[in-house]
Amino acid sequence: MSGLIVDERGTQRQSTEKSFQQRYSIAAISCGRDHTLALLENGKVFGWGGDGSGRIAFGASEYCSTPIASKGAVEVGTQHRLVSVAAGAGISLGITDENRLVIWGSSAAGIGGRRESVAVATPQLLASPDEAIAIAASEFLFGCIDAEGSAHTWGLNSEGALGRPTSHLNALPGRVTSLPPVKQLVIGRAYMLALTHGGELCSWGNNGAGQLGLGHLKPVATPQPLPSTMRVQSVAAGATHALAVTTRGDVLAWGSNHHGQLGQACPAYSASPLPVALPERACAIAAGMHYSLALGESGRVYAWGWNAKGQLGLSDSDDRPLATHVPRLEQVQCIAAGETHAAALTGGDLIGWGNNASGQIGTAGRQQARPTQFFPG
Repeated sequence: MSGLIVDERGTQRQSTEKSFQQRYSIAAISCGRDHTLALLENGKVFGWGGDGSGRIAFGASEYCSTPIASKGAVEVGTQHRLVSVAAGAGISLGITDENRLVIWGSSAAGIGGRRESVAVATPQLLASPDEAIAIAASEFLFGCIDAEGSAHTWGLNSEGALGRPTSHLNALPGRVTSLPPVKQLVIGRAYMLALTHGGELCSWGNNGAGQLGLGHLKPVATPQPLPSTMRVQSVAAGATHALAVTTRGDVLAWGSNHHGQLGQACPAYSASPLPVALPERACAIAAGMHYSLALGESGRVYAWGWNAKGQLGLSDSDDRPLATHVPRLEQVQCIAAGETHAAALTGGDLIGWGNNASGQIGTAGRQQARPTQFFPG
């Protein structure tokens, strides 16, 4: 099959070679601070970029199994077959086909609640919890959901970000007992959001910009339900703002709006959900540091907010307070947002744009302000 390639000049052309997606059958993608992960249908994982991509090795992030100059994919070496991955800030999480948690990458605060600085290139099993079915990762905060819908959190407990009582600043995995059964957990900067099976949202942690959606700016140490009658199908967390897609396909946003990441020019922040104007129903969302993405039912992608690194994919670096269609992206199946880069998976290609200082979108350029095909090798 031929694939659509966008070259460095933005010109579309047909390629007779099989794309990375067609060659390797990508099942899911995830973007972190400065790395990207692609989970293949056979359970293997490829990574691009900095720590957490599979490039670090043997205790020091400056010594890499693949040279930093290489922009190609690195296969994450593991004996486990993975069924889910989450790229955080220097750290990655995975779920094996036996529902066990694995973790790899580099963190000055340790991983899995351990307090020593670590750097591991290959996934390591976490002792608990068992039967994990969903995961979320940041730099110092992590979470998972078990088969019964219980949420477990670990890492730094700044401003109640773990959602549970603990005397340890850097805590081991523990259950959040005050939550009903949940199906999705997302992590922002020192705060978390959980989506229940009933379509309701709960939030806790840092709330300086109203990112908890609770109608005030006070931090909350235990999960609190958002005061809304909306029914949500998915949620996303940026640094200090959050997004939700309702069961009707409407997108809502709340928290910081200093770069227009709530989809409107003002106010500077909102402690309650605000509607985002889109030309069609949305089926998925993604939130980066201070920017937002939505995937429409048509397969088109829309972007708004901060754009200093070209992370909106609009061929410039101007912020957008309104949702704007990203050109050159059609028939998109899923989207992912990192800190300052983003990715999309189509039926034929894996596409990336934005900051590429660490090679996180796998191309030769340092920064890509328009969608471009990942370079696999």
